[in-house]
Amino acid sequence: MESCWANQRPGYRCRHGQTSAAPRPDRPRNAYVPEDSILPHLPALAIRLTPTAVAAVSPGMAETPSVADCIGYLRHGNLTLTYDPEAQTLIANTDREERIFIG
Repeated sequence: MESCWANQRPGYRCRHGQTSAAPRPDRPRNAYVPEDSILPHLPALAIRLTPTAVAAVSPGMAETPSVADCIGYLRHGNLTLTYDPEAQTLIANTDREERIFIG
């Protein structure tokens, strides 16, 4: 997916190599996910990725990590998130392929 702006809001889209938004019957539908539907779920995903995620993301803090801390954690771990439009889930590229519902 690539980042984009739609309706003056940040989001992510996958157009499957298309240069147009026009639908084609021989290709899957374009996927679009608004950023504000992803960000609130990142702390829960970080916690599910590892039992010590809160400590790893926010050392010395017993509370839920912030979104900015989670983004740092994902970048530091070189983790990629993939969106499954049918299941409306984000999937982390780990051995367990941890998923979190964002629909």
